[in-house]
Amino acid sequence: MRRRDNSLQLNPWLFLVKLVGLLGVTYLLWKPTAPYYSKLLFHASRLGVWLTEFSFDPEWSHGTTLLQTPRHPTGIFYTHENFDAFASPLPPQGIPAEWVMANLVLLIPLMLATPAPTWAARLGRLAMAMGIALVVQVLDVIVAIKAFYSMAFSGVWGPISQQFYGLMDSFVQGFDAQLFPFAIWAGIHFRELINLRSGVGEDEVPPEPRKTDGPTRAERRRHERKAK
Repeated sequence: MRRRDNSLQLNPWLFLVKLVGLLGVTYLLWKPTAPYYSKLLFHASRLGVWLTEFSFDPEWSHGTTLLQTPRHPTGIFYTHENFDAFASPLPPQGIPAEWVMANLVLLIPLMLATPAPTWAARLGRLAMAMGIALVVQVLDVIVAIKAFYSMAFSGVWGPISQQFYGLMDSFVQGFDAQLFPFAIWAGIHFRELINLRSGVGEDEVPPEPRKTDGPTRAERRRHERKAK
């Protein structure tokens, strides 16, 4: 009995052609779509920053304000109402959302070009990838804000916090720039990629040997030769 084969049936050249074609289409469609996605990222980041600023100290409790402007629809700006330095002349600081979400242009083609049993499964995996990507992007925005605070207000943040957020900012930026789409793609298709490497389906059961009630034909002939 053979169960459903979950291995990734991947033709490398066909996959490459699909990936390049989908990459071009996604690139063309992303420019008009980016402002809408940046609004989603903005609201998710505002919630994420708010969740990280619970404190019994009024100076630290929910002091960060995120905002967007019509002039920069893909920019995320932030100020801190309890830090005096944010009063004039220090303007609100900005994070280019297009830098944070740029790797979606590669992640989306990767997910759509990878074979799946049905289009519903493929779109479901794409939705999962987009959800994970949004969480990582929100983390990127949070770390960027905290890293700026720790470096700009050294009198408020200690040296350990400065080193920690500086290291986290470097790690997150490197992850976004190099590993972001591939890590999510490989994580979602982990089982299929393992099966592709081994060449055996995960649920594939080897066929059972055929049972016989008596000796085989070859065995009967050997017995006849011995009897003679």
